[in-house]
Amino acid sequence: MDECLTDDIWFDIEGAMRYLKVSRTTLYAAMKDGRLPFYYVKGTRQRRLKKDDLEHLMVLGNREDDENDET
Repeated sequence: MDECLTDDIWFDIEGAMRYLKVSRTTLYAAMKDGRLPFYYVKGTRQRRLKKDDLEHLMVLGNREDDENDET
């Protein structure tokens, strides 16, 4: 059987903010500039984010911090 989308762990905006320990402004900025993909719940304006995408953003953030420390 094909892998189901429900195998992914999903967060709403509030949950993603708590998981990443960031403000709403920071989270929306990452979504707006394309660093953090998001998905709409069908028929609503609610957004959901995958845990894997949140973790990828954390890795990217750490790399950017390291690069800034070297300059």
